[in-house]
Amino acid sequence: MKNIILRLLSITLAALMLVSVTACGGDEENKDTSDGVVTSSGEGPVSRVPADLHYGGGEEVNILASKQYLEEFEPEEGSTAIIDSAVVKRNLLIQERLGIKLNMIWREEAISGPYQDVIRNMILGGDGVADIIQGNAYFTAKLASEGMFYNFNTEDEKNYVSPELDWYNQSFVKNTAYKNKLYFLVGDATIGATDRVPVIFFNEDLLAEWHIDEDIYDKAVNGKWTIEYMKTLIKNVYQEDDNVEGKTSGDIYGLYFNGGSMCIDAMISAVGINITNTDTNGDITMAWGTPNDVMGFQAIYKLMYETDGVFTGTVANKTYYGETSQYFAEDAFFDRRAVFATGMLCAAKNFALDPEIHFGMLPLPKMSEDDEYRTTPQDAFSVLTLPLNIGSRLEIATATMETLFEYSYKEVRPVYHDVAYKIRYASGANTALLFDTVINSIYYEFGTFYSNAIDNPTHKLRNKLTGTGTTLGSNLSSVTAQYGSAMKQNLKTLLETFDKNA
Repeated sequence: MKNIILRLLSITLAALMLVSVTACGGDEENKDTSDGVVTSSGEGPVSRVPADLHYGGGEEVNILASKQYLEEFEPEEGSTAIIDSAVVKRNLLIQERLGIKLNMIWREEAISGPYQDVIRNMILGGDGVADIIQGNAYFTAKLASEGMFYNFNTEDEKNYVSPELDWYNQSFVKNTAYKNKLYFLVGDATIGATDRVPVIFFNEDLLAEWHIDEDIYDKAVNGKWTIEYMKTLIKNVYQEDDNVEGKTSGDIYGLYFNGGSMCIDAMISAVGINITNTDTNGDITMAWGTPNDVMGFQAIYKLMYETDGVFTGTVANKTYYGETSQYFAEDAFFDRRAVFATGMLCAAKNFALDPEIHFGMLPLPKMSEDDEYRTTPQDAFSVLTLPLNIGSRLEIATATMETLFEYSYKEVRPVYHDVAYKIRYASGANTALLFDTVINSIYYEFGTFYSNAIDNPTHKLRNKLTGTGTTLGSNLSSVTAQYGSAMKQNLKTLLETFDKNA
């Protein structure tokens, strides 16, 4: 991705203007308003924040945040990007609606340990610096078990957060809570989570060149986009292109499949593998290792290593992941070396800058037509929470949180969904249609969200598929046999920690 960004700096603004802004037809509701922001219309969810709640304009609400997620609250000054404009307008509307001032406390510490120490020390110190905390999903999740954060499902007349409303991601709300205690929120205010959703991109021109004339859009929309079907399209696509003997990263392939945690972790979810299960009583247990999991894991391995037309790369030749070579699937797609390529949704913003790339977007392929599409955001996305010791600031903090998501739903979502990804970053109406399919496939799961807290079962599965840290192979049973007991104990310890600090 770094290579893409560097190359895109050389593309002129004129190229951007050539991108069609009429790809989705003449729907008046999807057009820009005079200030570049689309507002929602019609009936919608109703916030529980009282209509007459107003703090007079002088009350500050402090939001602790990492500069890693700057664009979610404070886009670069002078930016003309429509999503950035929508975020700025949303902030102004929130302040006007509640009579408050959003005071951002930006931190520059590394998001891994140092930033988490800032959060922990602030809460344990009881200094009340932040009303709202923006965290990193992978690293911050564990702090919930230490009793650091407020439970949004708490019944309190001053808790205005309504997790069941549409501006919160319902898969996250339902699947990451522990005993109905929900410590984080994800949805329209955390646009980075959506940006980091892995998808499959395809080059429409290369489809024609390789005489692939299947109606892929129809297949995907009707639930027939499976791993086996994709393999039939890519198996005959290979062309030597770099004058280096053997299949290398410089050749042309049907599918470029690399990117480490981005594509593999999401594919583990796409084939239906869950790390944990939650029963009707709310009890959580380790889930990996069922017969369906074994078949799904094997299907990923066969796609990566036993399918003609696929470039995966290996640790040995330093191309796998792209983490050593710094040449990712998105780079290969940009260079027209892939008919299909894995990539994060946000890569569409970069591809759209080049008028010579006509691309489509698909959900990750599933195991069978009877399954649901699933994709899970790459684990560095942001989450929002409140400190447990919020005390007398509960009302203003939850009112602000609820209004933040509400106005993101009303102001940012229409721009993000209907203009940015369905027009500005889309090559046609079919691409826009598949965007909805991708969005509807976003899936969260307790064990994946809390993976770092239980010694990274997702990493154990990924390593088996890459040969990093364990023997490369397709046998999921060998992973569960090696790590299963430890994982169960790690999960047990995590849940006991939750119970102890509840």
